[in-house]
Amino acid sequence: MSIPDVLGTLLIETTKGHQLGGAFLMLGRQGFVGSRRGVAAQDFAAAIATHLPGLTEDDLRNPDNAYSETFFEKLGFDSVDSLDFSEFENASIIHDLTQPVGEDLTARFDVIYDGGTCEHVFELPTAYRNIDRMLKPGAVLIGHSPCNNWINHGFYQITPEMVYGFWQKAMGYEVLDLLLQPIRPAHARKTARTTNPNETGVRPRIRGQLPSDSPVILHYVVRKPLTQQAGGGVYQTDYMKRWSDDE
Repeated sequence: MSIPDVLGTLLIETTKGHQLGGAFLMLGRQGFVGSRRGVAAQDFAAAIATHLPGLTEDDLRNPDNAYSETFFEKLGFDSVDSLDFSEFENASIIHDLTQPVGEDLTARFDVIYDGGTCEHVFELPTAYRNIDRMLKPGAVLIGHSPCNNWINHGFYQITPEMVYGFWQKAMGYEVLDLLLQPIRPAHARKTARTTNPNETGVRPRIRGQLPSDSPVILHYVVRKPLTQQAGGGVYQTDYMKRWSDDE
């Protein structure tokens, strides 16, 4: 995918709000769209003014191509890499996420950005475990994954239950943020959050009113524990409760 204003705003706020930096990896070589129109463009301009004083949106663009390396460099990362299956977009690292990563990529990155890549990888658990392996202890994964109204975009639509069930419960990651973000400019501020099933014991409940006619991105930010967790099984919350109640 590419980075339009609504996702650019979230990336700026996340990077600066959590003081992220160091070695950065994007899955797929992400394009940069930036401002479109309406409140989405207004919010993006405000995020730049607040968190990147002295810079304009033009400063975030690479004048020579449509990709997003310049954007992430301006956010303050020391190095910016991209990983892809093939060389068709000249990614800096070529690797098939359906196959385990090697030692050269293990614990190499401070931040990994899945900007709409993993839903295209059929072996999704392998892709996620590759991300875990590539992150340093204490490093952060930022995910922008299709969540609703994206039928046939990829193999999967990623849900909050996946974040809480796999990343938090099974892998021991800290959930720093989770937000349902409509992608269309007119609906940019019609966001919603969810409950945490690891706290409530039931599936995530949406808190907010999402538009029915806009594709929704699941924005989530999770931090890897400093001490590697064993990695348990992944089961949906409701069923785990039923199983325990029946014992």
